[in-house]
Amino acid sequence: MEQDTTALVDVRHLRCPMAFVQIKLALQRQTQRPLLLLLSDSGTRRDVPRWLDKNQISYCVVEDTDQQLQLKLTG
Repeated sequence: MEQDTTALVDVRHLRCPMAFVQIKLALQRQTQRPLLLLLSDSGTRRDVPRWLDKNQISYCVVEDTDQQLQLKLTG
């Protein structure tokens, strides 16, 4: 049985800019495994995808509801 090696970064309890700072720190610590980002703050939900695009970091949207945005970084 294969284990899920995705690292979870849950910043739903933080507001921007702290949520954004925590995500950037997680990316710096990242090994080769994928990251799953959980976001809820409206500023973070807007700024993180924009920053990922600007820095050419591939991701896909796993879930986008009123309560949260889940992004899985794929590269």
